[in-house]
Amino acid sequence: MKNSSIWLNLTVCVVAFCGAATNIGRAQSTTEILTRLDQAATSFTGATASIRVITHTGVINEDETQIGNVAVKRSSPHEMRFLITFTGPDAQAIALRDQTVQIYYPKLNTVREYDIGKYRDFAQKLILLGFGMPGRELRDSYDISNLGGERVESQDSVHLQLTPKASEVLKQLSRVDLWISLKTNCPVQQKFYMPSGDYRLVTYSDLKVNPPQLPTSALELPKGAKREQMN
Repeated sequence: MKNSSIWLNLTVCVVAFCGAATNIGRAQSTTEILTRLDQAATSFTGATASIRVITHTGVINEDETQIGNVAVKRSSPHEMRFLITFTGPDAQAIALRDQTVQIYYPKLNTVREYDIGKYRDFAQKLILLGFGMPGRELRDSYDISNLGGERVESQDSVHLQLTPKASEVLKQLSRVDLWISLKTNCPVQQKFYMPSGDYRLVTYSDLKVNPPQLPTSALELPKGAKREQMN
């Protein structure tokens, strides 16, 4: 697996947790939404949620579905830890630690580590897209289209479409669609489009923002597992 594929597959699962827009009675302008993101960035410390991830492979027209949970903890404006745990026959846990992606395979009791130092800044920007990233930074990195209100997963939401401005980013990610709940101020759904024609659809449920009890230990992989350096 190439380094770029590893961190991209990881980061697209977890971006865009905390959005904006709270007034159901009228459409929210892009400026209003970004202003709310600026405000939310000052208080975001972490989040937990259940997720469903559908990965579509265009060339063979097949979908793969994964179910799991995600936990994120931010200790400073540009430092965070997160852990995604997928259940089922192909259970695994994926963690990002600064410049390293760690993938834990329970059946093997093995953690495989990948150095993503070359892509660290890009990965962090994708992660910070939703974890307390100010609206002004969002506008700097993406061309934003406000597609209006939609009903998704039985919730009223605002549909935003983000197109990366950087040419290097566009080589990996064509655009991101976000459906932000007007009730919870967080995404109900996200869709990440790849240049290859593949996409990843992520749906969140039971999302808790700034949970009062989220110890760092809750984001750790098993310490007794075998470690393998992959690059």
